[in-house]
Amino acid sequence: MSYHDVKYHNIVKKFQMARQVKKISVGFILCMFFMSFKLYGFEGSIMLVKESCYDTTFFTYYISDGKIRIDEFSSKKVLQDIYIVNTNTEEVFVINPSKKLYTKLKKRVTNINDDKHFIILKTANSKLINGILCYQWRVKDKEKNSEMSYWVTQNDFDFFEKMVRILNQTERTWEYFEHIPGSQGYFPMLSVERNLVRDEKMRTSVLQINRKPIDSVLFHIPTGYKLFTI
Repeated sequence: MSYHDVKYHNIVKKFQMARQVKKISVGFILCMFFMSFKLYGFEGSIMLVKESCYDTTFFTYYISDGKIRIDEFSSKKVLQDIYIVNTNTEEVFVINPSKKLYTKLKKRVTNINDDKHFIILKTANSKLINGILCYQWRVKDKEKNSEMSYWVTQNDFDFFEKMVRILNQTERTWEYFEHIPGSQGYFPMLSVERNLVRDEKMRTSVLQINRKPIDSVLFHIPTGYKLFTI
C-alpha cells in the first residue's frame, strides 16, 4: 500500500469515527431529554370548571416539579381560596387572599374498609374531548346512591394520582377517583356525578391545558400572610 493510500485510509477512518461519536452524542442527549421528561412529568397549567344545579366554580391548576397550586374562583371569577399541595412532603396549605391568612390542613383518619361499597368499571367507551381521546371509567357508591363517570386520558399526568391521594387525606374532594386502581398517569378531562337513576348532580370539565414553565414563586406563601390554626 502506497503512502497516499495509507493517508487516505486514515482520513476515512477518522471521518467514520467522528460520525459515530456524533451519533452517540445525539442519542445520549435525546435519551437524557426523555428521561428528564419522564422524571418530572407534566409542567404547566390546567383550567377547569365545576357546575352543579346550585353553583359554578372555576379552578386553575399550576403544576411543576412535585408541587401543585389550585386557585379556586367564584362564578364571577373572583379568587376565593388557594391550595398548595406538595407531593414530596405530602403537605397541604390553604391560603385566603382576602384575609391574608393561611393554614396547614391536618390529615384525617381513613377507613381501610372504604373500598367495600365501591363498584369500579373501566369501560371501552371512548370519545374525543377538546381533541383528546378519552376513555370512560365508572365508579358507583352503593351507600351514597351515587355514581361518578370519569373520561380520562393517559399521558404524563402522574401528579394527579398523587394529588388525589394527598387531598383525600384532608378532605374528600376526589374520593371516587382514589379508589380506581392503576390510575397513575391518567387525568380526567370530564367528570360527571349522577344518582343511580341517572339524574346529573355535578360535572367538572377541563377548559384548557397549557404546557409551559411555571414560576416557583407561585408555590410560596405570600409575604405578610399570617398563620391561622384550625
